[in-house]
Amino acid sequence: MKVQSFIGKVSIAGLAQMDTQINDWLKRSKAKIVHIGQSFGNDIHHDGRGNEPIIVVTVWYEEPQIDKFSD
Repeated sequence: MKVQSFIGKVSIAGLAQMDTQINDWLKRSKAKIVHIGQSFGNDIHHDGRGNEPIIVVTVWYEEPQIDKFSD
C-alpha cells in the first residue's frame, strides 16, 4: 500500500485546483483507492504575514496489478 498527499488552500478556487490535481492523478495512476483522509491546518502565508487555512487530503492506495501475459 502507498499514500499520495495533496495540499490546498481553503477557498473555492483552492478546492477546485485540488479537485483537478486529484482527478488527474487518479486518471494517470489507475490506483485502487483503499482509504481517503483529510485534515485542516494553517500555513504561513506566502508573503510571510499571518497564516492561511489549508486542507491536506491523503489517498491510501494500491497500485494496479500488471498482467505479465498481456500484449
